Amino acid sequence: MSKSSKMSAAAIVVPVLLAGTMAYAQSTTTDTANQAAKADQNVIDDIIVTATRTGASAAQKTPIAISVFSAEQLAASKIDNVKDLVVLTPNLSVGQASSSAQIYIRGIGSNNVFNGSDPDVTVQADGVYIARAFGQFADFVDIDRIEVLRGPQGTLYGRNAVGGTINIISRKPSDDFHGEVQASAGNYGLVQGKAYLSGPLIPGLLQASLSGNYVKHDDYVKNIVPNVDGLGNADHGGLRGQLRLTPSNKLEVIVRGDWNRGVERGGSYTQLLATTPLAPLASSLVGDYRHMAVDDPLSTETKIWGVSGEVNYDLNDIVSLKSLTAYRRSSYVGDGDSDGTEQPINFADQSDLSKQFTQEFNVNIKTERFRAVLGAYYFHEHQSSTLINDTPPSIATAPTRANRTTTTPDAHARSQALFVQGTYNITGTLSATAGIRYTEDRKELDHHIDRVSLNPATPLAPTAGFPFIASVTRDFKAWTPKFGLDWQATSNVFAYGSITRGYKSGGTNFAATNPLGLSFDPETLWSYEAGVKTDWLDRRLRVNLTGFTYDYRDLQVQSLLAPGVVAIGNATSAKVKGLELETVAKPFAGFTATFNYALLDTRYKSFPASAVPSALIPYVQTSPLYDPVGRTYNATGNRLTAAPKSSLSATGQYEYPFGDGAFVIRGEYYYQSRSYYDPTNALIMSQKPYDLINASIGFVDDKDNWSLRLIGKNLADTNYLITIAGNRVVPAGLGGSPRTVAVQLTKSW
Repeated sequence: MSKSSKMSAAAIVVPVLLAGTMAYAQSTTTDTANQAAKADQNVIDDIIVTATRTGASAAQKTPIAISVFSAEQLAASKIDNVKDLVVLTPNLSVGQASSSAQIYIRGIGSNNVFNGSDPDVTVQADGVYIARAFGQFADFVDIDRIEVLRGPQGTLYGRNAVGGTINIISRKPSDDFHGEVQASAGNYGLVQGKAYLSGPLIPGLLQASLSGNYVKHDDYVKNIVPNVDGLGNADHGGLRGQLRLTPSNKLEVIVRGDWNRGVERGGSYTQLLATTPLAPLASSLVGDYRHMAVDDPLSTETKIWGVSGEVNYDLNDIVSLKSLTAYRRSSYVGDGDSDGTEQPINFADQSDLSKQFTQEFNVNIKTERFRAVLGAYYFHEHQSSTLINDTPPSIATAPTRANRTTTTPDAHARSQALFVQGTYNITGTLSATAGIRYTEDRKELDHHIDRVSLNPATPLAPTAGFPFIASVTRDFKAWTPKFGLDWQATSNVFAYGSITRGYKSGGTNFAATNPLGLSFDPETLWSYEAGVKTDWLDRRLRVNLTGFTYDYRDLQVQSLLAPGVVAIGNATSAKVKGLELETVAKPFAGFTATFNYALLDTRYKSFPASAVPSALIPYVQTSPLYDPVGRTYNATGNRLTAAPKSSLSATGQYEYPFGDGAFVIRGEYYYQSRSYYDPTNALIMSQKPYDLINASIGFVDDKDNWSLRLIGKNLADTNYLITIAGNRVVPAGLGGSPRTVAVQLTKSW
């Protein structure tokens, strides 16, 4: 889509929505009219959420910026994992490194997915924290809803929720027998299946559910090296089961278990962004994100499983107790090319094993005017890794510099916290919220790096200064308070404001070769946010507006300097501010439209010495901000990573009644401005503005509970990158998914 057409589309949609808002801004909806509107199928539904952890509440009356997606919405847009949420969620960006997610909300996130560090945006599955980034791409199966909480959630969700939290909430088994089967087939050889079955084993006492999924498709990126596989295929699946015991109306016990496995050639930095005389084949593909020239494509295997036990007990009408215990085991193995070319320049092998245990206790208090949650939390993780980087003699490496580096970090992380948050209804319409969390973290690393020669003349000869053996233990402590006010101005106008502190634990650097670089400090963030959530026209138009500003301190920045060489440090400070508009409209029967627009201004307030990847040096070395001695760059004033200045999304869905069902047509549009992937803000390390178009058409039969949809994503086959790094022979990126088309058949009973 051309720039002029983008502007014209926005010029049409925005004034229409704002005009509707202004025209009815003075209208008042009475309780009688509101009840009548609820009986009308053409009103905008409100999803019940549990984001505040003090009980269920309507999303429109919850004083945080939150995007909620029901199971029906996920199916209509074929949203399979967190990556697919980007086109529907303001200020959400999701990159990928191999099998690991790199999630950013409002510019707050991390590209560090290695041993010793943690994501800035937490993912919780039924309340259980997913510690490893390669566990955050699990498929959405057996889902009741997804809640994306934007902004720091340090009081209720703890350490590392400095950017926000994504809650994945599954459907609970019940006494109602329910089943669903879904099958999809499409281009790139797509075969996908999902199944779900739930019902009573002993009516009134014991219920169970079982679900499973499997996805397989061919490579999205074709390899032009003869007889060598491409990248970007899928071959993974899993099972999930739940048992729910309800011996009385006061006691509920839920046991959950899940298992997932994938053997794939996942994403890698294989799209070169500049030519190099070292690799004529790969250089011929610059700008083409559907092809690559790689001699040994990255192959990965992930195995993830976990069990959890949840106990809910109501002491009385005021006090309830909750215990959540979980154990998870996650492993990752990957090996292949790490230079992004057809030449045998660099190869990397990585294995990672994580074992985590979590325990949380909550006490919920709810009276007519006061509700609160008190909690205690414990987390322990043991993470062991092996990373081997081979740089053999090649066109780029003289035999005297050829080497093999083996890194075996063994890390332990422990976190314990106490927290409390309460809301008091000052009047019937005005409430105040206050909370605080105290967290103690410990990070330990036993570090071993060995480097030997791959020179044929001196095979496996030790390198001077190696092996490097060291240990480090760091303790971190933090207070993360929250203060807020909310006001139900009218039955359909809800306003709120909050001051919140976020905190992310410090960590350890698996690739450090000197004692000073073994660890890095925590990062903290003060968030000041205000918003208004409104419904108009008897709940046929919804307009929500959120404004925020962040004071971000000691943010952790990782630079991939070269294969196996990683610098992790703390930038001094950054400033983030933004605005988010979310709208939903149902102007006439059967039609629903949404329009989201986000503005985001992110700047390093002080970052005088950002490490520069070796492949990026030729593109910044003439700048007066570059220090050739320290190979650093003064990034003060530059934009943060994966933080486009503006983004918008719009959807339209029309349901035309026919017989016992309806024909459904849906369109989705997404646009984002330029985003950068290195503190230098070098153009070569950025993704220019791009847009995506998705659409579907189908039939839904309400009588016999089946549906058939034809779903297309990225219909314009837009070339774009979701992440970029400077650790190849030249800067390189990972392309987004190409045009995909699938037929989806669903049957439920």
